[in-house]
Amino acid sequence: MQAIREVHDVLGGIITIRLPAGFSAQRVEVIVLPADPAAETAPGPLRIARRRPAPELAGTVIRDDLIEPAISPDDWDALK
Repeated sequence: MQAIREVHDVLGGIITIRLPAGFSAQRVEVIVLPADPAAETAPGPLRIARRRPAPELAGTVIRDDLIEPAISPDDWDALK
């Protein structure tokens, strides 16, 4: 799926969108939202906010082997 996100000025109730040369779709869907002036950024790829761990985890280190099973295969037979 190809997507383009741009902020345009409305002039006389008209918005003109120029598509890049590589855009091959013959039919498109257009969604118009009022732009938030505080959210405007320089043109370019969208920036996704980086997820942050909880503050309680700051400085902790994972020392377990995340690939190794939590218990040995022999312990699965403990209830038999």
